[in-house]
Amino acid sequence: MQDIDRAFKTVLTLKPDCVLDLLFGSQRQTKLKEVTDPQINIPELRADKALIVEDGGETCYLLCEAMLQPDRSELPTFALKALGMQYMLGKPVLVVIVYLEKGKYTAFPDSFENRIGNLSNQFVLVKILLWEHEARILSGELKEFVPFLPLFYEQPDPALMDVQQNLLSQISDPKLQADLIAAAIVVDIRAWGTQLVLAKFAKEVNMLKETSIVQDWLTQSQQEGWQKGLQEGLQEGLQEGQKEGQKEGQKKGQKEGKLSLLQIILAQKLGTISPDLSSKLHQLSSEQLDRLGVALLNINSQQELQAWLSNGAAQESH
Repeated sequence: MQDIDRAFKTVLTLKPDCVLDLLFGSQRQTKLKEVTDPQINIPELRADKALIVEDGGETCYLLCEAMLQPDRSELPTFALKALGMQYMLGKPVLVVIVYLEKGKYTAFPDSFENRIGNLSNQFVLVKILLWEHEARILSGELKEFVPFLPLFYEQPDPALMDVQQNLLSQISDPKLQADLIAAAIVVDIRAWGTQLVLAKFAKEVNMLKETSIVQDWLTQSQQEGWQKGLQEGLQEGLQEGQKEGQKEGQKKGQKEGKLSLLQIILAQKLGTISPDLSSKLHQLSSEQLDRLGVALLNINSQQELQAWLSNGAAQESH
């Protein structure tokens, strides 16, 4: 979830107006004032981003929380953040839950109740089911949400990547375009695996190292050597891979691109990778990196990664 959440926060940070368009429509009267990082130093009340908006002359805050899978137990935490912010800031705070994945779920909770006998407190939050706005996304009205299209389907068609590329190519701001492509790659890998996605976005992979998503990952990493290696791997490997007529350079570039992207995903999913595991990752062949990209769906700890490197990496592909 962390990688998808970061992709959503990237959209929220870089293009907050699109969130207001999603909530209030493109003809809205509600105006964005700024995006803020609430400075509330209590872990339970800490929020990543909030939108400060003005509506009818009144200033209020919108706290946006993205969710992949419905989890009612999270709702009290969201409400606690909103009430804490309202108490500290002295302004109304509304929570907006944006559900990103339709899946097989039948209910997407937006409220909870505390009851004792005949007495109860009821809390109702704002709920957005992003897939219900698919037509607006495909029309280009909300094209900033294009990266999340695969999450709308239980078995998404890989042809959606063509749709993503087409709509994202219409974005005139190069930096915003690069960040949204990076977000799309993060989401698409979850849907179809590393090999297929890297092949489809081969030309765009070189843009990754300059995007907000990757820069955030690099900033959070505690291994400066790994950071340098990742940056050099993206730059040198892909540069070599793009030289026409140099078959070996192409192979090396493709492998370095796969390795770099897998390192980013692993760091985000499992935390800082140990030097021993990092060394083993560098020893994998291009084919083994492809198999690891698929296996990542079921790898949730460094111990499981270690087990795969000891066993799965040695398996022959079929």
